[in-house]
Formats: sequence, C-alpha cells, structure tokens
Amino acid sequence: MTEHELRERLNSLAGREIPAETHRAFLSAVSPGKEMGIMKKKISAGLVFALILALIAVAAIAAGVVSEVSRWYRNSDPELYEAMTENLVEKPEQKQSENSLVDVSVEEISWAPEKDTLFVCFRTTVKDPEHFELHGFWDLDVDGSYFSPGETIPIGDLEEAHTEHYLWRDSRNEDEEVRHGPIREMMDDSSKRILFVEYDDVATPIPGGSSMDAYRTEDGSVLNEMEFHPGYLYIENDKKITEEGIPCTVRYRIVEYTEGMDNGELYTGGTRGEVTFIVRPGN
Repeated sequence: MTEHELRERLNSLAGREIPAETHRAFLSAVSPGKEMGIMKKKISAGLVFALILALIAVAAIAAGVVSEVSRWYRNSDPELYEAMTENLVEKPEQKQSENSLVDVSVEEISWAPEKDTLFVCFRTTVKDPEHFELHGFWDLDVDGSYFSPGETIPIGDLEEAHTEHYLWRDSRNEDEEVRHGPIREMMDDSSKRILFVEYDDVATPIPGGSSMDAYRTEDGSVLNEMEFHPGYLYIENDKKITEEGIPCTVRYRIVEYTEGMDNGELYTGGTRGEVTFIVRPGN
C-alpha cells in the first residue's frame, strides 16, 4: 500500500478528510527519521493496522466520543477490530414498544459474517430523570450473599451475608474503587424513585453463543452490550440471510424497587417491552 493509498484508506475510516499535517505526524510517529513528504515506497500491513488504530483512537478522543464497538474490540486482533468498526451502524432503523418509564434504543450494531461476529449495544434512559434514577439489574446483589429475611444462613456465609439488597457502583474508571452497599445509600439521589432494567437475550432465528455486559454511564443511562457468534451463517453459506439481514428482537423488563417489596415481584415483576431491528453486514 502506497502513502497515497494509505491516506485514502484512513480518510475513509475516519469519515472525514485528514489534514496533511496530521497524516504526516502519524507517519513520522511510526517511521521516525523518514521524510514522509517524499516517501513513495510500499507500506507494510502491520504499519497500516497500527496507523488505523491510532487514527481512530485519536479522532475519537478529539471528538469526545468513542463507540462501544471500539471499546469492546480495542484489545482484539487488528483484523477483527477493523472488520467490526468498518461494519458499525449507529442508531439503526428500529421499532420500539411503548413504555411510560424509559426509552430503550439500539445504539450500535456491527456484523462481520467473515469473522463470525455480531455485536449489539442498547441504551436505556429514564423519561423523567427529575424523579427517577435508573440502574442495571445485574448490579444488584453481585456478591451472591443476599438472603431473604428469615432464611437460614449457612455458617460459612455469616460474615458476608446481608438481608438487605445491595447495589454495586462501578464507574469503569480503573482509578476508582468499586463501591457497594444498601440500595438507598448507593444512589446518586436517594430522594428519587429507583428503577432497574433487565435484558433478556436477543431473540434471533440463528443459533450461537453470546457474551454480555452492562454498565451505567455518567449521564445515568444503562448500556447493555452483547456479542454473538452465529456459527454457520457465513456469506458463502447463506447469501439470502446476509443480503436481507437478520431480524432481531431484544426484550427487557423494568421494575421499580421499593424497600420491603416482595422478592418475587423484584425478580419477575414490573413492565416489559421490546425493540425490533434488522442486522445487515456493512453500512
């Protein structure tokens, strides 16, 4: 790949024209001592990947925005990272069921059939942040040491056991300690009512295992991320699926927590909704 071809490639990935001085700075960083203005020789694939990753990271930081796809695959091999970021689609066409408490939307999807990888990211936001605070259901009683009042506590669990539900707070900042404690004590504003969101797995007509993660953002939204490996659905195997896309449905549950509420209601009650969308490779 020549310097000109590389610049065109980086422009395409960045979605904008890269200033000449910025382009030269990237080349200088990976090839010190070269006069990049007159460099005409071929550039290695390894250098291309290094430049691509650096460019995407710097551009995202400068804009103050880093996609969830980029976060998820930042430690992956360069080819997988490139495939997933290239196929990223933000806020795809979708249909949402009505919910009076929250808005749920598909924020990002990326499907790279040749890498057998599908990534989906959802965001849940409260409609009335003045009176409600939202947290992920996965952040409730993370230690597994909750026991219902009156339940027999094994001797080995006495030290860690608690009969009050605990909420875990993880800012995703490695410099900050993960906090946990009684729900009201862990809230941003204990005068508000608290909601928990729980996602079911994404329903698709395809088999395959998934990895899941969820966290609360600084603005109080809850992001849920899922990675799938559809297995046999490659472009070579099923042209129709890859061309028409995969119809998907994500189902969720919203429950308001109140002190002393019945655990059956907490674990299975609340209101339910869903979002439907179609995943296609490429954008």
